Amino acid sequence: MSMISQIEKNKLWEKHRPYIEVLAQVNNSAIFVSELHDKYLYISPNFKNFFGYELNTETDVETEGYKIESLIHPDDIIVLLNLQERVFDYIFNLPIKERINYKHIVEFRVVGSNREYVRVILQYHILEGAESREYILLLSVVDVSPDQNMEEPVKFRLANFKTGEIVTFPIIEETDVALTKREIEILKLVNIGMLSKEISNKLSISIHTVNRHRQNILEKMNVDNVMEAINYSRKLGLVEM
Repeated sequence: MSMISQIEKNKLWEKHRPYIEVLAQVNNSAIFVSELHDKYLYISPNFKNFFGYELNTETDVETEGYKIESLIHPDDIIVLLNLQERVFDYIFNLPIKERINYKHIVEFRVVGSNREYVRVILQYHILEGAESREYILLLSVVDVSPDQNMEEPVKFRLANFKTGEIVTFPIIEETDVALTKREIEILKLVNIGMLSKEISNKLSISIHTVNRHRQNILEKMNVDNVMEAINYSRKLGLVEM
C-alpha cells in the first residue's frame, strides 16, 4: 500500500468502526483505535473509568488523544516506544499473510482514575496496514493487571493468536551480557524458585559449582543479588516472566 490518501484511510477506518463500537459495548476493557505515530480515531466511552477524565467529542479524541501517552510512567514510556519500533521491525520481516496474526501484549504503569499509578495490560494488533509500514491501523484493548507490584519492570510478549506461539522478545535492545548455556540453565532454575542444593541434584553437579555459576551471573550482569539478576534476565528474554 503506497501513498495512501486520507480518503482511503477514512474508508479503512469506517469499515472497522461498527465492529469496534459493538466490541466497546460488550467489553469492560478500554478500547482504542489509532493510526500508528499519528492520531487516535476511537476511544471507548469507559475511558473515564480507567483514567479519570472523559473526552466529550470526536474532535477531542483526535486533538487530546495524546494525553493517553502522558499518563504512562516516564520510565515505562521510554521502554515502550523503543520496544514498539523493534516489534514492528520483527513483524514486517514476516510473510505478509502472517503479520496480522500477532497480538502484542505489554504490561506497564499508568496514572489511574485515583491519580495514582496502576499497572495495566495492553493488548494490541494490526487492523490494517500489514502490507506496508506507511499506514498502520491498530486496535488496542486495556485492562487493569492483576499484578499491582509497582516495582515490576515492563513486561512484554508477542503471541500468534492463530497458532498459540509465544515469541520471546527482549525488553532491552542490546546487551553485553554473554552467559554460558550452563549459566542460563541455572538462571532458569533459580527463576522457578529452586535452591542451590536442588539445582545441584537436578544437574548432577556440586553445590560449589552451582554457587560459582551464580556468582558469575551476578558479575556478568553487574547486579548485587539474584533478584536483580532475575529481573534483568526477564528484560533480556532469557527467562519467562
